[in-house]
Amino acid sequence: MKVCVTGASGFIGHHVAKALHEAGHFVVGIDLMPPYQGTCDGWGNCDITCPLEKIPDLDAVIHLAALANPRECDANPAAAFNVNVNGTHQVLKMALESGAKKVIFSSTAHVYGVGPKYLPTDEMHPLSLGNTYTTTKILGEELCRLFYENHGLSYTVLRLFNAYGPGQRAGYFIPDMLAKAKVGDVSIGGHETTKDFVYIDDVAQAFVLALETDFVGSINIGTGIQTQLGAIAQKIAHEMGVNFSCTTWPNCTRMQADRNRAAKVLGWAPAINIWEGLRATFRAAEKVAV
Repeated sequence: MKVCVTGASGFIGHHVAKALHEAGHFVVGIDLMPPYQGTCDGWGNCDITCPLEKIPDLDAVIHLAALANPRECDANPAAAFNVNVNGTHQVLKMALESGAKKVIFSSTAHVYGVGPKYLPTDEMHPLSLGNTYTTTKILGEELCRLFYENHGLSYTVLRLFNAYGPGQRAGYFIPDMLAKAKVGDVSIGGHETTKDFVYIDDVAQAFVLALETDFVGSINIGTGIQTQLGAIAQKIAHEMGVNFSCTTWPNCTRMQADRNRAAKVLGWAPAINIWEGLRATFRAAEKVAV
């Protein structure tokens, strides 16, 4: 299958491109940065906010390119809407004009609100605009639905919970805690807050599996397990040989995926638990440091 991956040089993108390549697909990457070696068979240095050229014989698009850090989106809403909404529109037009049979859109569990109404949270949970980032992702999902209803372009939305792993940049919890531990002790507030952390290799596998389904709609990609931020920060401090301390915040939030639909529709289940994933992340960080 010939698959275009937008954002193929990003944290999630290059792992997805690599998994697709290893599964035997022909991968065409699109990004403003050069690709990782051995991940793409074709490449386009493209700005998704501009009209995109057709890709001959294209079967599917996996759309990952986005401004994905919520704080960055809130700081620059115009850029967030241009990349995440206009960019999604341009990608959908390219997919349609190229004759692609489907689009897989990367969304986020934050569309349920950070601190959803119930746990575990399924795909029927009401959506919450929340902040700039989640608003742009909800609009991106709606654009996929409109292209399906108006043009017959099939789509599947993967709502990712907290992806992590080697190569994740600063601005996310685990790399930020690793950076803290490299220069001193680790202290956090709100240690009882929970997230549903899902390892990047498991995330990439979900995208590979999504190519094979006719399902139209949204699917949660999470482990179904809550992990306290304090437990992760403490583990990082221990591994790095520094002290750990925490303070309690009122009204800590919790997140936990209902992954029944992912199991039923994709046959997907996470293979790597949080502690195994953290060990792999530690090892990768040590190699970079050397």
